[in-house]
Amino acid sequence: MTWDQETDVVVLGTGGAGLTAALSAAAGGAEVAVYEKSATVGGTTAVSGGVIWIPAHHRAPDLSEADALEYLRAQSFGMMDEDLVETFVRTGPALIDFVEAHSDVQLEIATGFPDYKPELPGGKPGGGRSLGPAPYNLTRLAHWRDRITSFPPDFSNVGIDAETRARLHADAIASGPGAAENTVVAGTALIAGLLKGLLDAGVTPRTSARAVELIADDGAVVGVRIEVDGMTINVRARRGVVLANGGFEWDPILVGTFLRGPMHGPVSPPNNTGDALRMAMALGADLGNMGEAWWVPVVQIPGDTIEGEQRSRSVRLERTRPRSIIVNRAGKRFVNEACDYNSMAGAFHYLDPRNGYVNDPAWIVFDDQHLKRYGFLGVEPGEPVPDWFCKSRDMDELQEKTGIDAAGLARTLDAWNHSVADGHDPDFGRGASAYDGYWGDPQATTTAGKTLGPLDTAPYYAVPVAVGAMGTKGGPRTDRDGRVLHVSGDAIPGLYAAGNAMAGPTGRAYGGAGGTLGPAMVFGFRAGHHAAVGESAT
Repeated sequence: MTWDQETDVVVLGTGGAGLTAALSAAAGGAEVAVYEKSATVGGTTAVSGGVIWIPAHHRAPDLSEADALEYLRAQSFGMMDEDLVETFVRTGPALIDFVEAHSDVQLEIATGFPDYKPELPGGKPGGGRSLGPAPYNLTRLAHWRDRITSFPPDFSNVGIDAETRARLHADAIASGPGAAENTVVAGTALIAGLLKGLLDAGVTPRTSARAVELIADDGAVVGVRIEVDGMTINVRARRGVVLANGGFEWDPILVGTFLRGPMHGPVSPPNNTGDALRMAMALGADLGNMGEAWWVPVVQIPGDTIEGEQRSRSVRLERTRPRSIIVNRAGKRFVNEACDYNSMAGAFHYLDPRNGYVNDPAWIVFDDQHLKRYGFLGVEPGEPVPDWFCKSRDMDELQEKTGIDAAGLARTLDAWNHSVADGHDPDFGRGASAYDGYWGDPQATTTAGKTLGPLDTAPYYAVPVAVGAMGTKGGPRTDRDGRVLHVSGDAIPGLYAAGNAMAGPTGRAYGGAGGTLGPAMVFGFRAGHHAAVGESAT
């Protein structure tokens, strides 16, 4: 074998998991090389809310490890890896301290942000487990400031609504240093701070460099083959390779093969095509959690594309605020519209033995008062609405434009309006959870009032909604240090995985805001450290 380059640890991917792994390996004394498939750094993390969920730490009161484990077990349906989840919970505080000590990231508790299922045993209605990055001044990154992955500055991207991002940015400008054009928040701030730490450690990521094959010798991973600048190079990794280059949500064959139900579109950048999964499978890696994704309801706007692919956009404010509901073709509600996005997948995936996926597709139905009070999907109150809003004077016209059964929808609206008048939702409990009101009407004074409201004012509107994903959460199984396991049960020497490139340790559970990034960064931290020094981080 001829090696074109050599280093101690190779990290593939520059999202939260990859940058944390690289930082950890560098802090452990290793020479580190980082390769990124995209022309920019940050992956899905960069366009996310940038929040990490650490369920047991000392910066908020009453966050015990016991409560965290009880809470995750209550929602995992027996699918989580107990050893890895205990490791995640126990390592969380060390991850926080490490990131703040070795990068420019400073983490702040997202005040009042409840867990996604706060009424379950161990849940926290008052929040405290979700932490976000402080606003960041991009001037600290010099020429790297313009090389962080971003979406167009419009509404409703991954994990965080444009309205929320705008509010965070306004707060940052008012209270933080630097001019408006230099201050970033959310996922951009998280990636920027991690990247600065990595650059300060002497590690410069190589972009537009796609890993295509792991190189093994006698069962041990000793390097990786990279496509870069129109050629293929062999990079030797003396101590290990960390797979942190995402899931497979943009590969239709892998999606159709593995996911447990329909997934109509990712809201991530279109780079996660299963590279890590295929490379690990080629070496006999054991797989886990392959049917699962970080599910989210999405809308797809006609003609809206990203890098030539149909773009899907997550919806949250629109389905949470009063005077909107979600119905299926029969005009029936089938879910608590205000619940956390990941939990909605089960309702969309309901499979009727005779009629198939009866809740897929579905529509968000709202009335004129909703539009005038809140706007909808970037259309501000008073602005003309696009044709695909299906503006209709009554249920019959709405049926003509959408196919929703008019009689069924009329019955649903009648029942809904009566329930709202009584102040509760007897069918799906909308407005009963502390989380239900978090994204609702900010002027309302009760949790129920923030999300419950009648639909009784024409014209009516309907926008198609389906189940999509922020990313997949299945991949090679790992041990507590991120070492990839072979189908035999033994670790594959020299191979690690973190983030969406590994089998998600929490199974179906999604604890709260940052439930993706929390485990991703924890196991990136552990994998990078073990690759560098050959022992556990904690």
